[in-house]
Amino acid sequence: MKKTLLLVVVALAVTAVVGTTAGARSDATPGVTRTSILLEGTFPLSGPASGYAPIPVGMGAYFSYVNAHGGVNGRKIRWHYEDDGYNPANTVQITHKFVEQDHAFALVGGLGTEPQLAVRQYLNDNKVPQLFVSTGATTFDRDYAQNPWTIGWQPDYEAEGAIYGKYIAKNLPSAKIGVLYQNDDYGSDYLRGFKAGLRSHQSQIVTAQPYDLSATTPPAVQMAKIKGSGADTLVLFATPTPTIQAYVIGTKLGYKPANVFTNSVSATDPFLTIAEKSGSNIVEGSMSVNYELDPSNPIYNKQAGMKLYRSIMKKYAPKANANDPLNLYGVAKAWNTVQLLQKAGKNPTRAGLMSAARKMLFSKGKKNANPFLLPGVTTFTKGSFQYPISQVVVVKYVNHVFQPQGNLLAGRGALR
Repeated sequence: MKKTLLLVVVALAVTAVVGTTAGARSDATPGVTRTSILLEGTFPLSGPASGYAPIPVGMGAYFSYVNAHGGVNGRKIRWHYEDDGYNPANTVQITHKFVEQDHAFALVGGLGTEPQLAVRQYLNDNKVPQLFVSTGATTFDRDYAQNPWTIGWQPDYEAEGAIYGKYIAKNLPSAKIGVLYQNDDYGSDYLRGFKAGLRSHQSQIVTAQPYDLSATTPPAVQMAKIKGSGADTLVLFATPTPTIQAYVIGTKLGYKPANVFTNSVSATDPFLTIAEKSGSNIVEGSMSVNYELDPSNPIYNKQAGMKLYRSIMKKYAPKANANDPLNLYGVAKAWNTVQLLQKAGKNPTRAGLMSAARKMLFSKGKKNANPFLLPGVTTFTKGSFQYPISQVVVVKYVNHVFQPQGNLLAGRGALR
């Protein structure tokens, strides 16, 4: 009898402990409690891609805004990010900590093609959402079947490259093209798409020069070869630091191409202003593409999304440069993240979050368009189409402002 009583007491004690532990969370989902949801991400706050550091700041500002207005389904978002220096080895180490020690609900916005590729398999093996990576590498959208826990957000690099190729083939059919590209999946995506867009005009490429981002020297040799090739049109498929260096080196070499195309991830006024202040005289007139409201362009000041963006930055990130498009990029990405969290319901699960991500439709017609994107740009995924944002407009850099050059284009349409 005593033995039986002892077993009952032990069983009740274990039940009480388990009940207390479970009570700390709304369910068994990691990172979710009754009052909060933990989201984490890795970003290059230092190193060769540190120019992207404003992105998580913008994300944090929007999450703070949401928390101040009641959070998501009664929960506050806990946002935490760490510096990986754009080094995949660091990304791996930090990501393991996020998953195994912090028990994050989802990793959101992690930046960089190579860093995010380094942890993709691990996150998919552990069924942890790798949500809205901050890279347009085509694999993050195209290979959704093999990597169901990973999804991109911004227009993919291959489709963007195709737009530049198509534009040159149509408007500059006799141009001699010199390309500087990053020698990894990031640069290869752009170059492959660019050639696809050029189609029968691929022979216009007179030289394509790769550079290694880990190199300790700027791409001076590559720029000298591009100048020596006689290219009158310079195409830069590079991250911010080497893009700035290419502009400056080109000027120092006496190279003055008639046309310059710069990929969207480096085409911001802050980056190009640095290039100009560092001595480049080939920045003005640079072409690129855009899909967001541009806080450096006054034509968007009356947009409701821009007004909301500025009010959020003023209150929740007052020390940040609100005119930097990368802050707006972070705010816009956080907006979509919150929408998915809401759709995941009162008892969110990782699987529910990814299910919502695979069937998004945020568009003007549905009255739920992302207010921080250009009017008409949708966030759409369905079935085999897993490219969330695929519309862009061609822009031209004039007097420190990127001015739209026409209407919205379907980015992936340029590959057809």
